[in-house]
Amino acid sequence: MKLKTSSFKKGLIISDIKRFWWVSVLYALALFFVMPFNHYIQHINDNNNSQWLKDSIERELLFNGGSSQVFLLVVPIAIGALVFRYMQKNRQVSLYHSLPLTRTALYFNSILSAIILFAAPVFLNTIIMLLMNCFSSLSDIYSVALIFIWLGYTLLFGIMFLAMSVFVGMFTGSSIAQLAFVYILNLLPLYLSEFVRVNLRGMLYGFDTYSNRNFYYDMPMFRMFNIDDYESSQLVITIVYIVVTIALLIGGLYAFKVRRPETAGDIITFRPIRPIFIYGFVTCATLFGGAYFLGIGNEKFSFAVVGYFISSLIAYVVVQMLTNKSFKILHTYKGYLGFALALVLLILGVHFDVIGYVNKIPNPDEIEETYIGYNIYWFEHKDDPDFNENNYGNSDTTLYKDIKNIENVTKLHQYVLDNRNNNGNNQYIAYKLKNGKRLIRRYSIDTITHASVLAPIYESDEYKENRFPILYQEAEDIKYIELNDRRAAKNPLIVSDKTQLEGFKTAIRKDIKTLDYKDLISSPNEIITITIIDTKNKNITYALRSDYTNTIDWLKKEGLYDQIIIKPEDIEYITLQSMDYKYDYTFNSYVKVESIESSTAIEITDKALIKEILEYPTDEVYKDSSSSYLVILKGSLNHHYYDYVVTFGDNISKELQSYLDKIKPLEEK
Repeated sequence: MKLKTSSFKKGLIISDIKRFWWVSVLYALALFFVMPFNHYIQHINDNNNSQWLKDSIERELLFNGGSSQVFLLVVPIAIGALVFRYMQKNRQVSLYHSLPLTRTALYFNSILSAIILFAAPVFLNTIIMLLMNCFSSLSDIYSVALIFIWLGYTLLFGIMFLAMSVFVGMFTGSSIAQLAFVYILNLLPLYLSEFVRVNLRGMLYGFDTYSNRNFYYDMPMFRMFNIDDYESSQLVITIVYIVVTIALLIGGLYAFKVRRPETAGDIITFRPIRPIFIYGFVTCATLFGGAYFLGIGNEKFSFAVVGYFISSLIAYVVVQMLTNKSFKILHTYKGYLGFALALVLLILGVHFDVIGYVNKIPNPDEIEETYIGYNIYWFEHKDDPDFNENNYGNSDTTLYKDIKNIENVTKLHQYVLDNRNNNGNNQYIAYKLKNGKRLIRRYSIDTITHASVLAPIYESDEYKENRFPILYQEAEDIKYIELNDRRAAKNPLIVSDKTQLEGFKTAIRKDIKTLDYKDLISSPNEIITITIIDTKNKNITYALRSDYTNTIDWLKKEGLYDQIIIKPEDIEYITLQSMDYKYDYTFNSYVKVESIESSTAIEITDKALIKEILEYPTDEVYKDSSSSYLVILKGSLNHHYYDYVVTFGDNISKELQSYLDKIKPLEEK
């Protein structure tokens, strides 16, 4: 008669639990102190921010950030390594395989033990939270639904990481390597995408893109911390992760059945995988070394080459020692020679741009729209179905669709390639082609160096309409405008009359349309401002430039100008101090390099001079550092007004110049 034996071995499971019960106890205590206990203490001590606390706990239970999620990065992975630790020791693996069990039964009993060790603390804390929801004041915050959502996600990610740990453990004979490989498996996509990008950016002029840079957020260790941000796809994510968990368990079983016991202690247990591990390790080290040497060598090609070969050689020696468990690895030199040859060919191919990446400029007839600016994320995702355009307003989102502007952008692109320099700001030149493809490059673009090719673009209607929405807004689209002289200690003047708004719109449009390239790249000091609030409560602020003559005349005609502008009679005296600036190409503007306290200050009480200073244009601030001054206004009641900087030219009175001559210039260091 045949004896039927059950695959479920109670004694084996109890043995695992007896050996590793302490892990479950520590995990249970940790969960208790960071979840129910912490929530209760916060709640009883909270007097004023109950809504904030409720939202915070809700986010944690919905897996949108929280300490309990951090434990999932450690506990299930460690449990998987501990329960299958016998696989990594020669004596123990022989003992386990001598048991009257099939390998399949042994595998699933160990898996069940690991799941019990992980899940028991989770269920215990779930019960505690359910009880606190029924019998404590936390019922105002907790809900059964939230608690079970937390339970579900904790089990989902925990068991998946446990399965991942077991699966990876089958391919290595070291528990330490097993733990390391689990994290490497999750972080490798991020590492490769970022370091490949860094290396190509240093080797290929103009290379840089954010395309698909967020793909690694789908890796479980990234997605776990923002699962609630993907509400529309949570069911899909859950199903995918369940399938991944099952696949890992099945893959682990297959590897468990074919793995040879004598490979315990080897860094890689399957010989066919060793070359993948060796050259994968060397490739990662090569990318790191290249990125490091590019960084310290100011992106010089020669530094990159040195970095590639030094790092690859060191990595090859180390990984051969690990896999061979010996210092005698000289016989493996041919493997490195092959890698070095492939590396040389790849470096030469990239350096000489055999695919024509660097000089590729699309034909204007092939282009649907172009973009110049910093907001490449917006450009790449603006057509996505779930993209929220309202988050960007008109901030750096100018698209050029007119064929003339498209041609001007391609001319700019060609000019940048022909006149390479690092002056200016890093900006993107991007194209969306008519076939749906995108071409994106990143260059240093300077408004002075590239003025001849930038001017036609800046002076175009497309550019101005995006930068100045008032050019297409109608009076009916405007809720009201705020007129404000920031130097004055008074509230902004509100204008909401539709007739006045119509007149304002007409006047400011005339002024904006006359702006040339020089005006558009200048940075007027926003002292007198006009803020337009539209019917959707969006607002944009314009500086009232001294050359906005039509707008200023309209304000005076409507009697609004004198209501907002600070007057000499409001000021008791003005203090002037010299400023020292230098042009910073990083920020494409002038920055202060010396303290104003190191200069002599003068006080001016003459009303005529005060009037001259107040009326002096502030459009060209910092244009000449030797004639830039800090203006400090003092009111009749010693009220401190808004300080600002003005750059005086030659068109000032002799009386004012005589005062400026008295100011001690900053000493050169």
